[in-house]
Amino acid sequence: MANQAFGLAEKTVLGSAAGCDLVIDDVTIAPRHAEILLNPAGEMELISLDHGFATHLNGAAVIRARLYSGDEIRLGNCRWVLQAPGLRPEKVLSGAALEHRRNYVPWLLAGALLAAAALAWQQGWLVF
Repeated sequence: MANQAFGLAEKTVLGSAAGCDLVIDDVTIAPRHAEILLNPAGEMELISLDHGFATHLNGAAVIRARLYSGDEIRLGNCRWVLQAPGLRPEKVLSGAALEHRRNYVPWLLAGALLAAAALAWQQGWLVF
């Protein structure tokens, strides 16, 4: 579900448990995974609540971190972009950012098998 907006309260709890403010039905999400706190000055902070499940901010695992408009929050397989009203960070919400990333592992495995076959043939272990 791309391009959906969720409002934040002074304290917003994210997780898979029914009592969370934002319930995420995903096995990669802890029952109470993380929370976002908003102080009276308008500053926001991301806090990881279950250290058995990673909480990422802009690609780095965090336990507690200050949030800014345009930051990417990732919990398990889900990600959100924090945006101030009227600001749309194009670099994150573009179609290219939403595309499924290409998996290079099968190609690397095929290349390794070809290299192993070529080495075996060169050593005389493999005859065609």
